[in-house]
Amino acid sequence: MKLNKYLIVVILLLCFGGALLHQLISSYQELEENKLKDKLHKTHSDAIISAKAGFDVYAAIVSSIKSHIKNSPTFPNESELQNYLNDLLNEIKFNDSIVVSYNDKDHVFKYVITQKSIDPANIKGLSARELMSTHGLKEFEELMKSDSINLMTPINVKEGWVGFPFSFKVENKQETTNGYLTSILNVKYLLNYFYEGDKESEFVHKFIVKDSFDLTREVIYNETPIYNKHVDAEYYKNFNIPEDEFIYSNINVFGLDLKIGSAFKNKPDTSNMVVFFGYLWYILISLAIVIISHQYFGIKDLNIKLRGANADLEKSLVKIETLIKEIHHRIKNNMQMISGVLSLQQEESESKEVHSALDESISRIHSMALVHEQLYNSASLKEIKTKEYSEQLLEFVEKTIGVRNFNVKKIINIDKELIFDADTTANLGLILNELITNSYKFAFKKDKDNSLEISIFKESDHYTLEYSDSGSGLPDDFNFEESESLGVHLILILAEQLHGEMTYSNKGKNVFKVHFKPLEASFS
Repeated sequence: MKLNKYLIVVILLLCFGGALLHQLISSYQELEENKLKDKLHKTHSDAIISAKAGFDVYAAIVSSIKSHIKNSPTFPNESELQNYLNDLLNEIKFNDSIVVSYNDKDHVFKYVITQKSIDPANIKGLSARELMSTHGLKEFEELMKSDSINLMTPINVKEGWVGFPFSFKVENKQETTNGYLTSILNVKYLLNYFYEGDKESEFVHKFIVKDSFDLTREVIYNETPIYNKHVDAEYYKNFNIPEDEFIYSNINVFGLDLKIGSAFKNKPDTSNMVVFFGYLWYILISLAIVIISHQYFGIKDLNIKLRGANADLEKSLVKIETLIKEIHHRIKNNMQMISGVLSLQQEESESKEVHSALDESISRIHSMALVHEQLYNSASLKEIKTKEYSEQLLEFVEKTIGVRNFNVKKIINIDKELIFDADTTANLGLILNELITNSYKFAFKKDKDNSLEISIFKESDHYTLEYSDSGSGLPDDFNFEESESLGVHLILILAEQLHGEMTYSNKGKNVFKVHFKPLEASFS
C-alpha cells in the first residue's frame, strides 16, 4: 500500500515536472528569440535613423547650393562654385565624398567639381548619354520639368565609386532652363551607419533601390558600367542567409524608394541551453525518489531567483525611463544650442531680412524644443498637455518677436486635460508659431486694443484648431496654394501631415481653422 502511494506521488511529481519543464523551455526559447529580435530591430532602426539624418544634412547642402546659384547675380564659374562648396563643407566631415556636376539640356558635362579638384575623371565635355542608362537619362529629363530637388537612382560614378545624386534644374535669370546640377554623395558615407562598431561582424544588410537594383557601399548592380575596382565584402549575397531571417524597412527619401533589410550573419543558437535543461531534467527524474526534499528547496530557491530577476527588471525599466528623459533633455539642449548659434549669426548681419528670417527659424526650433522639454517633464514620456504647451509657446513668441508696447488680450480655450502625442504636438506647435508670429508682425497695431484667441475642441472623430486675431485679415482673393510665403506653405504641409486641412474665413472675424486627426491622441 505504501509502495502504491509512493508511485502515485512519483507520477504526480513527474506530471508536474513535465509541465514545468515544457513551460520553462518554451519560455526560455521565446525569451531568447525575443532578445535576438529586439537586438536586430534596434540595430536596424538605429542605422536607418542615422542614415535618414545623413540624407537630411546632404539635402540641406544641396538646397544651399541651389539657393546660392539662384541668388548669384550671374551663374558662378567652376572656381566660384568650388569655393562655395568648400565653405559649405568646411565644418562637415564628408572627406571629399561629394562631386558636383553641371550639365546642359543635352546632358553634356559643363562643370565637374570636387572639394579638392576640378574634373578629376576628365569627363567635362562628354555627354551623360555615354555614362548612364536610358532610364537614368529619362529621370533627368523629367527633373528639368520640375522645380523640386530629387534624389535620383544611385549611379556608378566614373570617379570610381557609387553615389547618391541629388539633382535640380538650373535656370537663367529669364527663368529659361539651362540644364541641371547634380550633387553626388559617396554612398559609403551613408551606408557605413549600418556597419559601425561591432555591427559589421554580427549583422548583414541589403539595400534594394526601386525593388530592382542591389546597392552596396562600392557598387550598384543596375547593368551600367562599374568603375570601382573595390568589392564590398559585406554584400549580403556572400552569406547565403535565408530570406525569412531578414527584417525590412521601406523608406522614401526625397522621391527615391529604398528597401533596407537586416539580418544576423550567423544567428545565435540557443539549443545548447535547451539541451542542458533537458539533461538536467533527466537527472532529476532519475534521482526523483531520493531527492524529493532537495527538489522542493531547489524550486523554492528558483522562486527566490525569479523574484530577484523581476526586481532587476524593474530597476532596468527605471534606468530606461531615465535614459529616455535624458535623451529628450539633450535634444532640447541641442535645439537651444542651434537657436543660440542663429542668434550669434544675427549679430553678424545688418540685414533686416536676415534678422527676420533667423527670428522665424529660432521660433520654429523653439516650438519643437518645447515638445521635448514637455516630454522630459511628463510622467508618461510620450504625452504632452496641450494647453500648457500652447501658453509657453505663446510666451516665447512674444519674447522673440518683441511685444513693442502692444496691448494684446490673449484667450486660450483648451481643456487643461487635453493631451496629444509628441508628433501631433510638434506639428500643432509649428502651425501656432507661424500664426502667432504673423499676428504680432502684421495684425497688431500700437495704441489699439489687439486680441488673439486659440481654441482646440473635438468634433466627432477629429479635432479642430481655431485661431483668430483682431487684424484686418487677408485679401479676399488671397490664394494659399500659390502663395510664396514659407509660413503659409509650412502650415499647409503640417495640416496635411495631420491628415487634415486648413481653412480661412474673414466674415466679421479673421479666423484660421485646421481640422486634424491626432496621430496618437487621448482625452483624459
